[in-house]
Amino acid sequence: MFHMWGQGYGMGWLWVFILWALIIGVVAVAIYVLLNSRKHNQGSSANVNLRQGNAVDMVKERYAKGEISREEYKQMMEDLKE
Repeated sequence: MFHMWGQGYGMGWLWVFILWALIIGVVAVAIYVLLNSRKHNQGSSANVNLRQGNAVDMVKERYAKGEISREEYKQMMEDLKE
């Protein structure tokens, strides 16, 4: 005898939908994590260059104000190039 939902598989479409939603969700999270980590890595290298640039500017400013000698200035600039 046939059931109203046809052979008892009436909820099968719901499980297929849930399975596809999980698969799409996992793929979306993986893509998000990969893109976010790539941006983070690019940002951190840019921050190092920015900090080094700020340090050079600070040394130049200290030398211009007369806070450090020419020898100290040269040594600091050499250290920052490394």
